[in-house]
Amino acid sequence: MSTPYLLWVMLIIILVAFTMSQAIDQDAVTYSYRIGDVANRDIKAPRDFFIEDKEVNQAKKDQAKDAVRTVYDFDGRLVTDTTTRIKAAMAFGRRILSPPDSPEPTFEMVLPSKPEFEKRLGIDISKGAYQILYRQRFSEEIGRKITVIVEKILTNGIVANKEILLVEEGKGISLRTIQSDQERTATNLKIFYGPDQAKAMVRIIGQPLLKGVNYSLSNLIVDISQRLLQPNITLNKNETEKRILDAQTNIKPILYQIKAGEMIVREGERVDKLKLIKLNTLNEQAVEKNIYTSMTGVAMLTCFLLIVFYYLFLKEHPRLAGDMNRHMIFLTLGLGLYLGFTELAIYIAHSANPELPREIASRAIYLAVPIPAAAMITCIFLGFDIAVFFILVLSILSSLSFGNSFQVFVFFFLSSITAAYWIKERDERRHFIVAGFKLAVFNSLLAIALGFYTQAQLDPVLLAKQVTLAFCGGLFAATLTVGFTPLIEVLFNYTTAAKLLEFSNLDQPLIKKLMIEAPGTYNHSVIVATLSEAAASAISADSLKAKVMAYYHDIGKLDKTMYFIENQADGKNRHDKLSPSMSALILIQHVKKGVEMAKKYRLGNEIIEGIIQHHGTSLIKYFYNKSLNSGNENVNEEDFRYPGPKPQTREAGIVMLADVVEAAVRALERPTPARIQGRVKELINDIFADGQLEECEMTLKDLHQIAKSFNNILTSIYHSRIEYTDKTQEKKKEKNGTAKDTDRQPARGEASNPASPSKDRTDLKRLGL
Repeated sequence: MSTPYLLWVMLIIILVAFTMSQAIDQDAVTYSYRIGDVANRDIKAPRDFFIEDKEVNQAKKDQAKDAVRTVYDFDGRLVTDTTTRIKAAMAFGRRILSPPDSPEPTFEMVLPSKPEFEKRLGIDISKGAYQILYRQRFSEEIGRKITVIVEKILTNGIVANKEILLVEEGKGISLRTIQSDQERTATNLKIFYGPDQAKAMVRIIGQPLLKGVNYSLSNLIVDISQRLLQPNITLNKNETEKRILDAQTNIKPILYQIKAGEMIVREGERVDKLKLIKLNTLNEQAVEKNIYTSMTGVAMLTCFLLIVFYYLFLKEHPRLAGDMNRHMIFLTLGLGLYLGFTELAIYIAHSANPELPREIASRAIYLAVPIPAAAMITCIFLGFDIAVFFILVLSILSSLSFGNSFQVFVFFFLSSITAAYWIKERDERRHFIVAGFKLAVFNSLLAIALGFYTQAQLDPVLLAKQVTLAFCGGLFAATLTVGFTPLIEVLFNYTTAAKLLEFSNLDQPLIKKLMIEAPGTYNHSVIVATLSEAAASAISADSLKAKVMAYYHDIGKLDKTMYFIENQADGKNRHDKLSPSMSALILIQHVKKGVEMAKKYRLGNEIIEGIIQHHGTSLIKYFYNKSLNSGNENVNEEDFRYPGPKPQTREAGIVMLADVVEAAVRALERPTPARIQGRVKELINDIFADGQLEECEMTLKDLHQIAKSFNNILTSIYHSRIEYTDKTQEKKKEKNGTAKDTDRQPARGEASNPASPSKDRTDLKRLGL
């Protein structure tokens, strides 16, 4: 599974992060001085350039900004709209009280018209307020009083935030009428009302108008007037900023021209304010050129490198095909982590020697950077070939961080691929430490070789420091590998050889549970594991992976142990009372249950894949034929097939073959070598003809080797055995001349007369019953 946009996101993240880290490392030509410092060398202008007196220019811009008045918009239409709504609402009320040819309606009849009245008025009113208006018959006088109050206050102007407005009192504001676009300057800003002040003015203006009006009606008029008021003077921030920008743009900056070759400061001179401005301008221009051109190159090189790496080595790699997203996230995080280690080492080295350029300060610290750990971890989880490609990319990017040093690339690449080679066949975690010591010695020798190559005059002390760093770097890489491996196993659900070794221990809780609750299945799984391990070794597949897959391939039978014949010790077959379709369903379910148990016990994806794939899409022939023979005409073959998928790896294919062969050979009445060989050949041919092995890259030569290893092991397991008899039987047989042929298996139903127990022997007849 691969998600293209996720791959592009990871590419962009790596590009941005690495490019930004390289921006910090750029050692441009700098002229870092402060006022009063003494110049330690002559500094001349390398080219013509202009310098700007930023302080003076900024002061002029500030003056221009202060001179611009803040723009406020006045909405003159709000007065007209509000008075129109008042008149329309009151007229509506009067109309509903005077319907033509009808008696005057009661309040209950008028009440349903309240929402329409509120809509026309523009505000909500209470039921009680509406009843008061009804009693007053929505008189024109009430509307007139409200209109007068609201009109006077809105005409004066209401501002949303008067505190902000009063800040401009010194220079005034530009008040622009929205409808006419006319503009005037207002300097007396206190005359405008704030929201609370406007509400208070309603009572003051309304006091002479409401004389003689009853208390409830007076309060209603005041309340409606207050709620109809809205700010009609608002700050126009965009227009204000535009005018400020226009004013600042019209200011001509003060510039000084510096000619190429002009002396900026001489050695031994003190740096004054003007010289500092010139030096800072020269610094800015130098940094701008170096960073932007260099970073563009770094970004392009990194992009090309990662894209080529992916399309040439990773996109079609069979080991990554199953879950491309997971593997690419793992590689991306690994790349980011170890590049982070590189940047950290450079930072530490530069912090210890701040007077030196970063490239010089970090020229020895690279020997201790644990880049080989990335190769070891990648090799453990994804294989040696991917580790080689990955470390090639990581070595190139790391050498860019160390100033494009070729010797850094050589050290990282050789050290890393050697570490990956030493770790690729190691199954136990203790081998990591052994590989770490071998890597430390190899790094030391490599450091000596690079020291001889790079040092014009050999410095024994410097060489000893480099060897020590290289030796410690090897041990550090091994330590990181040991520490990160279990963490990565958990985070990315990888299964390593060390983890498979742990699962191959028969003392694992799930194996013990299988041994106790389903001893027949346990015995079957152990023999299948033996067959799988031998077959995998014969065709150079992963024998450990095949063996562990086989141990756990039938754990789903723990859910219904007695429905599988190898566990039916009492001779009763539970399937005799079930329909063929139900029996097939129970058998198919053991795969699903096995996956659930594997996830519960965190067995890892490889073992889960073995459980899912060990039957492929094969047909449960016994119950399918039984269903056909029962006279059922509507038999669907797909109902008697396992859901699959077919084996995707050679190891899963081996487990499928071993599972079928072991069960079939166990059922042979007389498993002679010839019959075993014939049965093995027949079963493998059937599975091959059914197309179950077509997705696991198994060749005919592999099948031949697998059959050969199966024959050897099964013949050894089911060989003829010597029948041991007591002395009484031997004498009796010798007397009758019927000595037993020990090379022949006893026929079914053939029984020997048990000898009488010895006089001095205890016969535990019911032992184990």
